[in-house]
Formats: sequence, C-alpha cells, structure tokens
Amino acid sequence: MANRSRRVAPVGLALVLTLVMAGCNANSQSPEPAKEKAKAAAALESVPQGQTLHYLSRRANESFETANAQMVPTSRLRWVHRGLTSWQTFPDKDTILVPDLATDTGTTADGGKTWTFTLKEGLKFSDGSPITAQDVKYGIERSFAPMFQGGLGYHKTLLVGGTDYDGPYDGKKLDSIEVVDDHKIVFHLKRPFGNWPWIVSMPAFAPVPAAADTKPETYGEHPVASGPYQVTSFRKGSQAVLERNPNWKADTDQARFAGPDKIVLDMGLNNDTIVQRLIDDKGEDKAAISNALISPSQFQRIESDPSISNRMANSPSGYFRYLAMNVKRPGLSDVRVRRAINYAVNKAELQSVYGGPKFGGQITSTIMTPGIPGHTEYDLYDGGDTGNVDKAKELLAEAGVSELKLTLTYPTDVSAIEEKEAQSIKNSLARIGVKVELKGLDGDTWSELVSSDDGDYDMTTNGWGADFPSGMSTIQPLFASSEIGNGGGNASKYSNPKVDAAIDAAIAEPDLGKAATMWAAIDKQIMEDAPVVPILVQRTQALAGSKIMNYFIPAYPPFANELVVGVGR
Repeated sequence: MANRSRRVAPVGLALVLTLVMAGCNANSQSPEPAKEKAKAAAALESVPQGQTLHYLSRRANESFETANAQMVPTSRLRWVHRGLTSWQTFPDKDTILVPDLATDTGTTADGGKTWTFTLKEGLKFSDGSPITAQDVKYGIERSFAPMFQGGLGYHKTLLVGGTDYDGPYDGKKLDSIEVVDDHKIVFHLKRPFGNWPWIVSMPAFAPVPAAADTKPETYGEHPVASGPYQVTSFRKGSQAVLERNPNWKADTDQARFAGPDKIVLDMGLNNDTIVQRLIDDKGEDKAAISNALISPSQFQRIESDPSISNRMANSPSGYFRYLAMNVKRPGLSDVRVRRAINYAVNKAELQSVYGGPKFGGQITSTIMTPGIPGHTEYDLYDGGDTGNVDKAKELLAEAGVSELKLTLTYPTDVSAIEEKEAQSIKNSLARIGVKVELKGLDGDTWSELVSSDDGDYDMTTNGWGADFPSGMSTIQPLFASSEIGNGGGNASKYSNPKVDAAIDAAIAEPDLGKAATMWAAIDKQIMEDAPVVPILVQRTQALAGSKIMNYFIPAYPPFANELVVGVGR
C-alpha cells in the first residue's frame, strides 16, 4: 500500500503478533500443517461440511482480482486465492503468521534484505496444473501494471527495481523476484525489512498462471483458483457463485476450514438493508454474513434482543482515532501549546459520540493500539477521561499564549459522527480559551488538503488501521518525514530527524521481538513532541445469521475471519 491517510468508519482494529525469529527462519512453525490446523480448530467450533454460505456485500465492485486488492488474508478473496503465508486467528489468542503455499514463513541469511520461500509439493490450481514459483512471480509482477493501480503496494517500493517496473505485459520481468526452480523463490529487497514475511501474505502474492491471464481487465471475474473454492458464475455488480475446487487439499492448508459446499456472494446491496435482513434472520439470511457496518443507532435494538445480540461479534480493540495538529502552523509550532491541547480534550465525550465504551471504543493515550507488538500503556498528558483544564491553561500561559484561534477541518461524507466529533473538540478547547472554527469538506477535497505539503489547516481528525501487525504499519505512514505531502499520511506535518532515524532502524530490524521494543520507544518519543492527540481505539461490530458458526472478530484484523466460518444444519 502506498502509505497514505485512510479515513475509517466508526469501527475497530487491534493488531496482534506472535511472530518469533528463530535462527534465520522468520517464524518458528510446526512442519505439520494438519496438526497446527487441528490446534486452531480445537479453539473453535467443529465446522460441518456442506450447506450454502451467503455473503451480503454493500460493495458493487466485488471481484477476485488480487493485483490491486487491499483485503486482509482472512477475507473472502482468500476463498479463491492462497498466498505464500497467511494468518491464523482465534477468538481469545493472538493472530499468528502461518505458512500457506510455502513450507515455512521465510528465511533470511543477510539480516532481512534477501528472503527465500519454498513451495509445498503437490499443490495444484483448479484447472489441474501445478502451482509453481513462476506462477507466484507472475502474480506479483502483474500487480505493477498501470491498469492495477492501488492495492497494498509495499512490495513495489521494497523490491529492487520495483519503482521502475510496469508489469509483465510488455514482456519484461522483475529480476529481483528470482525463481530458482519450480518450488523455490527468492526476493531481493533494496534494504533490510524484517516484516517481509507479513508482506508476502498480501493479495498480490497469490499465484497466477500467465497462460490464463489473456484478459487482465476481467481476470478477477473468473480466476484460476489456488484456494478451496473456484468461481463458477460471475455477474458483475450482481452476484458471484463459488463452488469447491477439487484440487485443493485440506492437509496443505492451515488457514482455511472450507466448510460450505457453495458460497453465493450478492453485491451492491444497501448497507442498512443488509443489517435489517440479518436482524430479521429469515430464510437464506440465517446462513449469511456480510461487510455491512452497524450504525450506533442500531446498537440499542440489537442489544435489547438476546436472539440478535448473541449473533453480533464485537472487536476487543480497534482503529487508532486521533486529532492531528499541523506543527507547521504558527499557532501550533510551540510544543507547549500542543501539549495543552492534549490535556484539554474531553475524551469521554468523544467516546460517547462514537457509541460509548462497549461499541465506540476505548480511550487511548498512545499511538500503537493494544495488541501491536511493543504496545505499552503510558500517558504523558494525563488529564483524566474528561481532560485537565487547569493544566492546559498553565501550559498556554508558559507559552505566552493569551489568545489563540485555530481551524479544525474534517470530512463531511463519512458519517454524521465526524461533525459531532469536531464539535466536541471545539467545545473542549473553548474551556481553555482556544477558539476553533470548524471547516467541513467533502472527502476528496479533505484528502487532497491533508496529504498536501502545506495544507491550509491547523487541525484535522482522522482514523488509521494498520495493514499488518507491526508498529511500522502505523508509525511510519503517520509520522515519518517522507510521508509529508505527495499523498502521504503525515497529517501533522511532523518532522524529527531523530525519529526518522529510529523508524528506519526499526524497519530494518529482522528480530521482530527487538523491533517491537524499538517501536515502543518511538511511540513515546513522538508523543513527547505531541503532534497528535490520541483519542480512541475504535471497535468493530458485525452481525451474522443464526446458522453461522465461528463468527468472531479477533484482536487483529478488525473483521471476522471469513475463512473459518461454517453453516450449521
């Protein structure tokens, strides 16, 4: 993913990792996938084979294209596609990285600059052809093609030659993806990158046979499957039908339970209609899951009826919600002013705006959310949940500020909550004599403004969800100097050479346990400069039909694992 600011709806995310460096292997894993899968299954319900799973999607542009997808490895995309690695999630334990097509989660002999993966024996596509390292290489290469802009593109800047490569359709290859033989693939990076085993779990690393890619623009409608399901019917913007891939072998796959015989995905449905259908729980909807967002106004109805609330999954943690202060602006250039604002904000009121502690999220004072390796609880500006007005006024006096006027810019097309959030912050700062002018902008204008080099704003609200479990995935895109302007996510325009150096060192560290400690120190180092006010770790909620089994939201990612759900009889 190009590191840029991402606005999120009022839902949640926490990041969890138990990736342990073991020698030169990125993750110490059992060589027996069936045994590891059995352990995962033991933590969940036994999923029966058979039945039809229904998926109700508010997205009209659903497809199974991997080259420009942003979906996490526990999403519906992975019904059809496998990757080199994948994620295994649990209701009450940490999410772990596991081998998928590969025999392990990668090895490095040079501190994280070169990574080697070996594919398992006997893997086949749905058409019966063998899955080879060349298919993995081609799948990655096509993600560089201009027609596939977007997606999670960490690999595009990390692989040697990646920034100058435009895909395989003109006959060119990317030499930094080295195919040693049918089963071995080696990645040559520009610099050491300890999180590469997580990167290869992303959509672009799914294998694609070049011979089947004759119409790249529509390949995602009828791809050759490496996962347990193949697309047997696809009506764009309307419906996709998936049925079993006869060449998928369960004993090679630790990530998927593949219980249903058939999956029907309906597209472009109204969000509120989906939620209402799931609340009503009739007919085929009893066997349905969705990507619909539950609004705060619907919580009371759901919570009041145990037959509904028992079917709702609620995340234990969530997205990082924060107030960014543009440190380049005269009124906010003094760190004492920014610290005063940290003390002044009434976070309890903001929590209430988002639905309270159960549905809205938990009040936070750190950048990394609970569950990210290295997350450490601390509060440099402890004003209690409602703020400390006296301390804030004291800091403003020390800074020689007797009158201060600031603008607070926010997007208006996400939900009404954004405006309520902005008004709450305005009220908080009024208590310390800071006058705030609210400026609501449409999403595109807002995004362009905050991602520009010198945006004309003092403060803005934002939310961020990390793409993989590492402090890097939040701290680097939001606070590195390289992310100021040019579409970057550094809305605070924060630039500290010492922080930049610390970020680079943590990114390069191949020992992820050591890296976690480094990210913890960087988190606190940034908050000493107070470029943001951490507000909430937002939660996610999701509703399922009464026949659905294993429907839960793990600590990370912020969505139900769609690969392990089953349909009861």
